[in-house]
Amino acid sequence: MWPSTVSNMFRREITCPQCQTKVLRTEVHLDRGFQNEMKTLLIVCYWCQWDGILDNYQNHLDESHPNLTCEYCGEQFNSTNNFNEHKVSTCQKISVECLLKDFGCNERIVRANMKEHYMTEQHQKSVSKCIRQFLSHDSDRRIDTGCPRTTTESYNPDTVQFEELHGVLNILVGGIEALENDAQRLSNESLQAQVTLQTLEEQLPGLKLSMEESNGFLQGVNCNLDILKQDFTSLQEKVNDLQCVSYDGTFIWKITNVKEKMMDAQSERQTSIYSPPFYSSSNGYKMRARLYLNG
Repeated sequence: MWPSTVSNMFRREITCPQCQTKVLRTEVHLDRGFQNEMKTLLIVCYWCQWDGILDNYQNHLDESHPNLTCEYCGEQFNSTNNFNEHKVSTCQKISVECLLKDFGCNERIVRANMKEHYMTEQHQKSVSKCIRQFLSHDSDRRIDTGCPRTTTESYNPDTVQFEELHGVLNILVGGIEALENDAQRLSNESLQAQVTLQTLEEQLPGLKLSMEESNGFLQGVNCNLDILKQDFTSLQEKVNDLQCVSYDGTFIWKITNVKEKMMDAQSERQTSIYSPPFYSSSNGYKMRARLYLNG
């Protein structure tokens, strides 16, 4: 049975992956000569301008196009050169050194945050230091050359541009110094404001307690004032009554708030009112009149 099985295996048809032609396995032969000829074919790289024989193509792919991935942003590259260029100049998530690191700006910054870094106090001081050092070197160079200017000196565009740049740098130095002074002044004012704010925050609980005590005192004063007003009104009524006291048997009764008292009588809240007392004579009877306003 085994020889029959082997025979069937070799009679089995296979399909060419390139042209889809079906042939028997026994009819397929490995052509080593053709394979060697293919290795010597000249080809051009799909990803770059490299050209060479097919036999060296795999080594080129492994060396130049290893499918690199940026560890900072995750972007993939098929070229080592593109990958290196990406890290050096375009990756926004990689940390890089400031261009003015030689002038004291030693902080590493994420490239995407570089604009914010340029506005920091540390970077501004480094810019000022760089400009001062440049102007100092320029002054030393001009002293060392010692070439006097004459009216016959030839026109040199580079010299004119350099002089203009020198003037601009002088202006920038003055502006930076003014900004530094303003920044220092604002920093001092901010510190003073923080101290004042802290002092006020410490005094605030005491002020709240004092205000609560003052409010309690004012409420007591208002309550006493209301009582005094009531006592004053009562005394005023008594004085008015005493002024109206009659001793000759006649009495003129002046009734106030008649409308309200009429309504009280009609609603039976208070059906009658009494007059102030009066006397029939100096040694006579003391009397009071009673009036029913609603009958």
